[in-house]
Amino acid sequence: MNDLLIKGDKQRPDLLFSATTGELKIAGQSLPENATMLYQPVLEWLEQYCKTPVAQTVLSFKLKYYNTASSKMFFSIIKKLNLLYKGGADVEIEWYYQEDDEDMLDAGEYFRDLVDIPFKFISF
Repeated sequence: MNDLLIKGDKQRPDLLFSATTGELKIAGQSLPENATMLYQPVLEWLEQYCKTPVAQTVLSFKLKYYNTASSKMFFSIIKKLNLLYKGGADVEIEWYYQEDDEDMLDAGEYFRDLVDIPFKFISF
């Protein structure tokens, strides 16, 4: 299985998903006009990855800002990984937030409360 690497810009985050290391990263801003089109390849990649995951999967969110449409897609991604976790896989989510950004911390806590996957909150 190939890695999924999509370089971001001012409207789209970097999407770095490694099938060999289990490191899945979403970083930057997520303000696409069509979030479904941006994140559909991620969901398709995850569908394949979840069939044969590596020993540990870590999804890292390091976002400056994101819109509502992106939030819905993030939840779709998290739900797929939650199924993997509930099946016995070692899955963790790292949620990065700037120390003074309570809204971003609250958003991560909201996602955490919706699933079973352990979350690690990291201020920077």
